[in-house]
Amino acid sequence: MPFKTREHYHAVVFEISGKFLGSIEGPAFKERLDQLKDEGKTKIIVDLSKADFMDSSGIGTLIGALTSMKKVDGDVKLACMKDRIKNLFLLTRLLGTVFEDYDSVEEAAAALAS
Repeated sequence: MPFKTREHYHAVVFEISGKFLGSIEGPAFKERLDQLKDEGKTKIIVDLSKADFMDSSGIGTLIGALTSMKKVDGDVKLACMKDRIKNLFLLTRLLGTVFEDYDSVEEAAAALAS
């Protein structure tokens, strides 16, 4: 599994490593999100500092996560994007309009706290 979770202040951080392909990792990602929602944990940070590649289905998985969390007054913030992945979000016009990207997990956590 190319992700693990940890709690950071009032948020849960998904640390993604290597390739994040929604068609492969999406179901486990969604299952973990559903568990967190059931626990009342709806502030999510996706740490992409160790992610090397993401495909369109990976982006779809993140859009689904954002939609799911917004329905319960939660949110999803992206942190530590490498240029390759950031360019994918820019090309699809999702960065700034749908997702917010932060330089660090701490900055994303601060944004979730406000």
